[in-house]
Amino acid sequence: MGINERENILAVINFFWGNGMTTSSAINDNVALVVYKALKEAGICSDSMDLVPRPASGIPSTKWVVKQVAKAGKRVLDGDPSVYNSCKNQVAALYGTELRMALSGL
Repeated sequence: MGINERENILAVINFFWGNGMTTSSAINDNVALVVYKALKEAGICSDSMDLVPRPASGIPSTKWVVKQVAKAGKRVLDGDPSVYNSCKNQVAALYGTELRMALSGL
């Protein structure tokens, strides 16, 4: 694994778990695998969140419902790569221990 690959993987680790979790020199193949699983989980979560209608104020009309579903469809078609904070936090919690174990060579 090259230094550029390690630095890029470190950027993902810093995004989910904050700066200071590790250094690029500690990144190995097992760490990359854990980060891959975390990214995959974040993508699944974010894709699901794109389908959730935004809250209505009061009883939603048919027009409002159609608008919300259309907006969800647009987000899906646009392929928005953003990760929702709730998904980011879930992934950090789910994979934090596994990442620490991989960083320590376990």
